[in-house]
Formats: sequence, C-alpha cells, structure tokens
Amino acid sequence: MKISTLELDQASVLTDFYNEQFSGMPYCYPVTEDEFRTGVLWHEEEDRPYEDLSEESILVVEDDGGDVAGFAHVAICRKGEEEDRIGLHPIEELLEDRIGLIRFLHYRAGARPAGQALLEAAEARLRDFGVGQIRAFSYFGYRFHRFCHAFQSDRMAHVGALLCINDYRITRGIILLELPDFEVPDPVLTDPGVTTRFDVKPGRGRLPNMEFQLFRGDQCIGQGFAQSLGDFCRSSLAQDTFYIPWFSIEGSPVGGRVSEGEQGKGFGRYMMEVLLREMRQLGYRHATTQANTGSPRPILLYTNMGYRVVDTNYQYFKDFEREIPLEVFKEVGF
Repeated sequence: MKISTLELDQASVLTDFYNEQFSGMPYCYPVTEDEFRTGVLWHEEEDRPYEDLSEESILVVEDDGGDVAGFAHVAICRKGEEEDRIGLHPIEELLEDRIGLIRFLHYRAGARPAGQALLEAAEARLRDFGVGQIRAFSYFGYRFHRFCHAFQSDRMAHVGALLCINDYRITRGIILLELPDFEVPDPVLTDPGVTTRFDVKPGRGRLPNMEFQLFRGDQCIGQGFAQSLGDFCRSSLAQDTFYIPWFSIEGSPVGGRVSEGEQGKGFGRYMMEVLLREMRQLGYRHATTQANTGSPRPILLYTNMGYRVVDTNYQYFKDFEREIPLEVFKEVGF
C-alpha cells in the first residue's frame, strides 16, 4: 500500500476520485479540475489562502492496483484562527497555541486498511511538526464541498467511525436541513412597530445574495444572511438554491446575545417566511440551512416550517498527551 504526498497546486489529480466518491451526496456537485484545485487552496469567501494555516500538504493512499483509495489534507493551525472562527466553547480552553488540522479525509468505503494507513500517516506528518492535538473536519472546508460546510457527514459513516476508533472525540455537531421546491408563504406579523429591511448583494453565483434585518424603530432586533450556493460551486445544479449561514433574533443593534425579550413573539418564523418570498422573487427555488445539534430552538423553527433533516455533521478532536473530561463535549447533543 503506497502513500505519497501532493503539494496543494497538484490537488487537481484527485478531482475524478472526489467526483466519484461524492456523487449523489447532497450538495456535492461535480467539479472541474480547476475548480477542485482553487477550492482546495482558497478561502471560502475570498480568492486567497487561509492566512493562519501552514505546512499544508495532501497525503494520498493507493490500493494494490495503483488506484487512489483515499486522501487526507493536513495543516498546522494557530489557535487564534480557531478562536475567531468558532467562538467560545469549553474545548477552546484546552487548545495549545499550535494544533494539527485534518482539513479533509476520505477513503473508499470497504478499504479500511487504506483508511487506517492514511490516518496514521496524517497523524505522523502533523506530529513531526511538534503538535500534540489534532482537529479533524474543523472550520476550514473546501469551497466547493457542500458550500464549504467543513464538518464530516454521517452519510460517510465509515470515515467518522474510523476516527472514533482511533480515539478522536466529537466536539461539535451540525444538522443540515433543506426546504426543496419551497412554497411562498403569506407571512403575517401582528406587531405594527416592527419592519423588515432587505439588501441585495451580488456574489459569484448566477443569482445574488441578500442581507436581511428586522427593526423595532431604529433598533435591529433580528438579522441574517442568505447566500447563493453559486458562491461556492459553479455547477448549474447549485444556482437556484440559497443557504442561510446565520440568523438570529436579538436585542442589540449589532450582534450580542439573544434577547429573551424578543423571543417567543413569532419574529423568527416571520423573518424566515418573508425571506422565502424575497428569495423566490430573485429566482430561487430551494433553501438550505444548518443548526447546532445543541441548539433546539432553531431546529424547532425550521422543522415546523417544513425543513427536513439532510444529515448530521461532526467535528473531531484528539489530544495525544492527556484525557479530555467528558463535560467538555456536552454541547454536542440537545
């Protein structure tokens, strides 16, 4: 079993393997060699590499016949970049200044020896740089892969199971939801003092993106963003679907914690229904979004609007030097 190393500018040789392995996977559209190469290299939002990643390389494992059986993309990440991306979480207090990162790992189902050899090689490569902790499937996804949704899908359970039997622990869970061929609702808001504001923003896709806000007078009490999947993938199949990366009902003009005073009044559903109406007028037909597994409120909202669960996706962590207390991982479930 042969394991070789690719530099990032050589990644396009894996395009056919990727397309074959993820064919039929929700929101994994066929990509060209050029799209694969740039998507692996560049930031999800901007045409530039991630600034705080270093020592990046791709390990490729071949089967006995010389065919690609899997690959792993590894890097070194500074703790500060992780904190900026994920915010406060118990695991952050335990992170070292430099950690190893498995940005992506996949092997062909049924080729477990190849997967094990690949994972061990990835760990050895990162350990050679002196790191004692590794995050797998963190917030540094490939632009084209599930709209840069970097966590590992339970539809590829053989990958997650391999990580778990090698002492990786799940630190975060994300539920992916979708509303295909959505109907345009007739939203009703009983509070006359609340208004909406929508701002269309051009993106990389065929259809534009949209920022949306909810105001009580001059105070913003809700805000979010709807983004074309065309921002992430060139496929024509992606162009009429939009994604809601974030959305909140709150009590402060910019950001802040959720205000209990504005929850439970129907504002969340109202905003989502108005958003569907506005996005349909732009030409969209399908919607998708996500929610933390430990956040039942948005899951309750979306599923009662008709969104259905596509899958659950996970982030993993391994510490080679110490045992991590179980309470650190308590936010994964409801």
